[in-house]
Amino acid sequence: MITRREFLQASLAASALYGASGFGKWSRLAAQQALSQEQLLQFDDFGNLTLIHVTDVHAQLRPIWFREPEWNLGVGEAKGQPPHVVGKAFQQMFGIVPGSPEAYALTYEDFAALGRSYGRMGGMDRVATVVKAIRAARPESLLLDGGDTWHGSMTSHWEWTFGTARVQEIVESLPFPFLGANIFDAEWDEPAFEPYRIFDKAGLRVAVIGQAFPYMPIANPRWMFPEYSFGIREDRMQAVVDEVRAEGVDLVVCLSHNGFDVDRKMASRVTGIDVILTGHTHDAIPEPVLVGQTILIVSGSHGKFISRVDPDVRDGQMMGFRHKLIPIFSDVITPDPGMAALIETERAPFKAKL
Repeated sequence: MITRREFLQASLAASALYGASGFGKWSRLAAQQALSQEQLLQFDDFGNLTLIHVTDVHAQLRPIWFREPEWNLGVGEAKGQPPHVVGKAFQQMFGIVPGSPEAYALTYEDFAALGRSYGRMGGMDRVATVVKAIRAARPESLLLDGGDTWHGSMTSHWEWTFGTARVQEIVESLPFPFLGANIFDAEWDEPAFEPYRIFDKAGLRVAVIGQAFPYMPIANPRWMFPEYSFGIREDRMQAVVDEVRAEGVDLVVCLSHNGFDVDRKMASRVTGIDVILTGHTHDAIPEPVLVGQTILIVSGSHGKFISRVDPDVRDGQMMGFRHKLIPIFSDVITPDPGMAALIETERAPFKAKL
């Protein structure tokens, strides 16, 4: 009898053959070929739900030049594993043709030369175009923001450097949930924020558990938020997963700002999570990483990529999926007029300083 993990492994293999990076088979035909928006957005709908993930935009509203790192050190078991592989080694690992759009987007090799052909990446008006295209194809899709978009995301990190009062003000004004299963009241040692939200989408009940950056008091001054404590809190995560499973949800998604290596370790220790949408470390990997029965999705940073994940959910289990890391080539994707106008309006008072 085939196991659920074998189903997921088959999905992973099929996703790689399909063109998991979002470029598809055509990217391997020739280097520096013409790109089109249709090619970048091409996706054969799969399963019964679509997740859209963007993370770590860091207020980069307009297209930018973004060179992937030349060094990415992995320690212990992580050494030599994605995302701790760069350049030619990364290209070889994922079958990327040197000089191709895929090579330009995902590695630093020949960045300056290839940049003349492929141009800037990102831009929230281009991101809006992609999100709207996915939603047009899959109206019941679920858009999830993994943090550090600017101050006020679905899960948190840099918001806290403005202090507790400002965070509370932001949370009260957000039109979407602010999730943090691992944020506790420091005095009472009890949960301080909504740990999860259950969304009804495409006839499914989808639990989204939020995981804030766990090292806030170490990486940032504790005096800015003395009322709260953080941490990875694996036991807490397991308890929350068990709670939503007991409520009969069909799919469990962890929207995390842990960083990839922390999420990979957490996936090996916490059972019952179907998908971890990971963030914080700005990694871009063209294929999902399978840990046990959990898939890890990484979506880069600064608006350079969007991830689309179509899971096949049956009887409360994810039996398969299709994934695509969509590169936001700014010269190829048509800007969304409404978002472009909004960006210009927001930038206008500060143009003299920009």
